[in-house]
Amino acid sequence: MNLKDNFNKEKIFKILQIIKDKVLYHSRQRKSIAIASAAVIGIAAVSFAAIKMMSPDAYMLAVNDVPFAYIANQTVMEEAIDDIKTEMSESKGVEEIIFDDSALKCTAVRNLKKNANILSEEQLKEKFLLTKLFTANAWSITVNDNNIFALATEKDAKKVLDSVIANYQTAGSQIVSTVYKENVKVVQKKVPASDVLTIEDGVNLLLTGNAEPKTYVVQSGDTVWDIAKGNNMTTDQLQHMNPGFDPNKIQIGQTLNLVEMHPYITIVTKEQVAKEEKINFETVFENTNTLYKGEVKVKTAGVYGKKETITEIVKENGVQTSAVDLGTTVVSEPQTQVAYRGTKSLSTFVGSGSFTRPVPLNVSSPFGSRGGGRHTGVDLRNPKGTPIHVVDDGVVTFAAYSGSYGNIVKVSHGNGIETWYAHCNTMLVSVGERVSKGQQIATVGITGRATGYHLHLEVRKNGVPQNPMNYL
Repeated sequence: MNLKDNFNKEKIFKILQIIKDKVLYHSRQRKSIAIASAAVIGIAAVSFAAIKMMSPDAYMLAVNDVPFAYIANQTVMEEAIDDIKTEMSESKGVEEIIFDDSALKCTAVRNLKKNANILSEEQLKEKFLLTKLFTANAWSITVNDNNIFALATEKDAKKVLDSVIANYQTAGSQIVSTVYKENVKVVQKKVPASDVLTIEDGVNLLLTGNAEPKTYVVQSGDTVWDIAKGNNMTTDQLQHMNPGFDPNKIQIGQTLNLVEMHPYITIVTKEQVAKEEKINFETVFENTNTLYKGEVKVKTAGVYGKKETITEIVKENGVQTSAVDLGTTVVSEPQTQVAYRGTKSLSTFVGSGSFTRPVPLNVSSPFGSRGGGRHTGVDLRNPKGTPIHVVDDGVVTFAAYSGSYGNIVKVSHGNGIETWYAHCNTMLVSVGERVSKGQQIATVGITGRATGYHLHLEVRKNGVPQNPMNYL
């Protein structure tokens, strides 16, 4: 940019010419060297004074004839403009950033006020970035003919829209159709360089939407957390929107400032989702006397079948508005499982009738009433892995996982007496096995419904729970 100073150069040249003529005159008159030297010094002093008189204190920049900033020299302005062009081009991927110098004027200023603020190059760059003087030929995403933002290339703009659609898509689905409720276009045009975004920033802006202020009146039962969550805000954001608000003194009828997000575009997607489900197999049994009663052994493992249901889902900005099942297809049929079922009678084995302790007797919950119900055994608290010993001779009638009992071993001692050992970590015996008094049959665990490591011991006589402590 060429700047014109408002100096009167002719006056200065005339002054210098007069001084020069004086020197030549004295030389011709062969005056003393001292006179000539004094004349030279005079020339230098007057020249310095003239130059100083010529130099302005600063330059004033004006944008559209409105004072904008003071700078020390033209170089500050030129370098600031060049730096901004380079940085914008590199960060936004735009090939060329255009600066509108027609709106800018630079004027020399003398007798500048002492309190005037002369900007550095960095300060000038910050002010320039707030203007619309920098433009770019980019690709703008418009909604109902209004510019929302722009991308460096047409490919980038379309990638932003595709990424937003992909964000709303159900994982694994197939998009059937996509429709914008608004008039959405990608057009090339000259836009302010600040409107040019990266792909990532463009996607985030379309997904987030435009924030608009609103108010909320506190209702009975409201909490700060509920209000913030209900309006897609954090409690910190709510606090920031309401300076001086004390979350600990929220009152019914109090009005709070909030923000409401409105999407720039509404994308209606229709997609098809395939959901695969298994089909249960049936189990048929074959009786065998090689297994004890209650024992089951798989002969031929069953195989689950598969079926696939196609559902058509309609969404608006990722929120499902309707779903219709288009049909179900059997992918594979289930295969029946064949299992052996034992018929062999358990040996009748009568114990001594005298019980030994299964574990150390650290009672954490006794037999009888508990929590409004009835505790059918006694809980003996012990560390994980503590050996569990059978209380008397007998035959194992059950050894498997069973609901709230977890891993449980049941032993028949004859004469209608049976003992149960529940919540085991490991079980060391199997159904039909004869066990001897004091033999280890399991270890203490926390399986099933248990809140700590312990043995739940039950003693049953003819099926009726007894207090185990009466037997130990």
